[in-house]
Amino acid sequence: MGGSSVRAAISFIALFLLAASATAQTPADQRLNGNLTSRAPRASFQLQLQAGQIVTLETSSRDNLDTVLTLNGPNGRQVAQNDDIAQGMLQSRIVFVAREAGRHTAVVSGYNNARGAFDLNISYGLDVGLSDQARTLREETLTFDARRTEHRYPVDLADGDIFVASTFALAANLDTTLELRGPDNAVLAQSDDRGDGTLNSQIIFEAPGAGSYTIIASTYGGNGAGDFILSLAVDPNAQAPFNFAAVEGAPIAEYDGELSDATPQREIQVNLRAGQTLYAVTDVTNGDLDTVLRLNAPDGYPVALNDDRGDGSLNSAFAYTAAAAGAYTLQIYRFAQSSSSGSYHLALLSVDASVVDRLQALADTQVELSGPEIVIETPDFRVLYTLEGRDASTPDYARAVADTLQNMLQAQTQMGWAPPVRDPDGRYRAYVGEANGFMGYTKPVQIMFDNPSTANARETAAARALLVIENDFRGMGKKAPAESLMRATVTHEFNHMVQFGYDQQEGLRWLYESTASWMETATVGRDQDATDYVADDFAAPERCWTTTERGFDYAQWTLLQSLADSYGQSIVVRLWENTVRYDGIETMSQTLSAVGTTIPDALQRWRVQNFARAYDLAPQFTRNVRLAGTITRNGVWRTRGHIQQLGANYVQVRMQGARTFTLQGDPNLELVGLGRRNGQIEVTPLGRGGVFDTNGYEYSALMVFNRAVPATPGACTDVSYSINVTPAAAAMPAVQYRVSAEHFASPTTN
Repeated sequence: MGGSSVRAAISFIALFLLAASATAQTPADQRLNGNLTSRAPRASFQLQLQAGQIVTLETSSRDNLDTVLTLNGPNGRQVAQNDDIAQGMLQSRIVFVAREAGRHTAVVSGYNNARGAFDLNISYGLDVGLSDQARTLREETLTFDARRTEHRYPVDLADGDIFVASTFALAANLDTTLELRGPDNAVLAQSDDRGDGTLNSQIIFEAPGAGSYTIIASTYGGNGAGDFILSLAVDPNAQAPFNFAAVEGAPIAEYDGELSDATPQREIQVNLRAGQTLYAVTDVTNGDLDTVLRLNAPDGYPVALNDDRGDGSLNSAFAYTAAAAGAYTLQIYRFAQSSSSGSYHLALLSVDASVVDRLQALADTQVELSGPEIVIETPDFRVLYTLEGRDASTPDYARAVADTLQNMLQAQTQMGWAPPVRDPDGRYRAYVGEANGFMGYTKPVQIMFDNPSTANARETAAARALLVIENDFRGMGKKAPAESLMRATVTHEFNHMVQFGYDQQEGLRWLYESTASWMETATVGRDQDATDYVADDFAAPERCWTTTERGFDYAQWTLLQSLADSYGQSIVVRLWENTVRYDGIETMSQTLSAVGTTIPDALQRWRVQNFARAYDLAPQFTRNVRLAGTITRNGVWRTRGHIQQLGANYVQVRMQGARTFTLQGDPNLELVGLGRRNGQIEVTPLGRGGVFDTNGYEYSALMVFNRAVPATPGACTDVSYSINVTPAAAAMPAVQYRVSAEHFASPTTN
């Protein structure tokens, strides 16, 4: 659940499919090279395919060449094409299942006439990272649609077999999931995204005993559609996650139950002796349940907590050695950001105290570099990098990361942020390496509950974390130099580490990425990368604040800037200080109440500020807010779209003089008049209706704003409305306030 500094949007091309396997001998993989020049802007390569044969084509380039890869069939017609593997990655990849036998042609060209050298890697079959000793059980193309939302297959495994199940989506934006059930139908492992920047899934599982297991492939939410490849194999060299079911100890108790909307949690009293180590482990037996385990001490303060235990499943496990004897309270509940439900089995054991260290060691070793680790130590950081393999960096780059981290610690603590939780050696840990399609990411490794750096606060969900910074930023599609991107990423990811020092379990999930993105703008100046994100929100201002749609949490950092413009930068720190006592919407409500405003009023001003582009960094924004339509005459004007909680529509008014505008629709909607004059945007609230006079304005618009606050973060719904336009029978109300129009640009309709 850690934050990351870029969005991972994956788009793989949908291809022609045949659910069969090649019968001819599989040819050897190939690595071909070429060079795109002004005289030879395209390079072609021939390959012979059998019907049903799977082939993977992928370009690579040391010079970060932006390639376009096309595959033509035996008849010369295009059968597949890909520009970028994923958002921010300029390499191209096609995974193709041949519809017919014959000679196919792969064509490499440069996007926007790009020129340079490249390699074309051709591999036969689906590359899911198996070793040469792997034994393939099944590899075929399957389809999800309204009639087939999942695929189930029995898998017979021997004791100790390491089973590897992988999916590869052939349809654009298909988000696959995998679930492995044991011979007793208990859920043993689950996977949504495999962590490589794609939406594909992978389970690696070591069978604790011989038997018939079941693998279930489905889609996130159960409503995805499209084609995908399913690969099932046994690989003795695959690294299976820790087997939480194999921990030995004296049984204390076992419980079976269900969690749902009707029963969201269960509490169990556990009597422990001083020094006794409790091991608690859940396994989901039915449904899509995402469990969380929490242990409270006799005084009610949390002492142990786990969401996902780290084996690819949504199950939970922790080990805790009691500091004092007494009645502890164990809570099992659903992860707050999901509406999951299902059955579970909960086992409690008394185990050796060494289990605590074993589980913590697993969490602390989640990052493993591809070569020998080299360590740089600063007064506050321990930076690890390597010179070999996919994570390879250079001493100079690693030193620059270390120096930037040290500077960011100073810059952020000087702004009033509490220092995050340190590792046992007194430093913070950072890795330089391949960030799996991200610019960087932060991973919590231990819930500490109380942050030792905050003497005046007692946190209940502070976490110790590590961070990873991308080693070269190649293939990200970014124009800025690597060192500039590194500086933006370091401040973004280090702020996640700071955030986890307050609350790693905050229900207002929007706050994590929006704050880290805002911190880029507040600390690294021209090196910030956050202005690129704004386009998502400006393109869809009708979307709810706290929408869970991908990218909006990054894009809406401008809300924090709007608050900082009104109340000073310290209000962002106070937001995080309030996460210690409050949760979700209340975190924002309490913060704004302390400065004399409310969520609807603050959000309305933010939507006005977005319209005006009243930000110092606005010249770097890549778009303006989207226009919902234009009013040109009296009568009823109807929107073609919808508007969500705390969202806004902007409607241009192209009528000279005064008119009365009256809203029809949801009672939470209100009108705000916006007019540009003398270098400012004049703001006139009209409520459910009122007079707006366009005379004297260079540009006139109405903002339709939804004052409704979502019940919980992400609980967003659409409402529609219409505006009745009639001749004015009264004067226009007084302008309430003005914002700068220095960077104003007319809203666009796309």
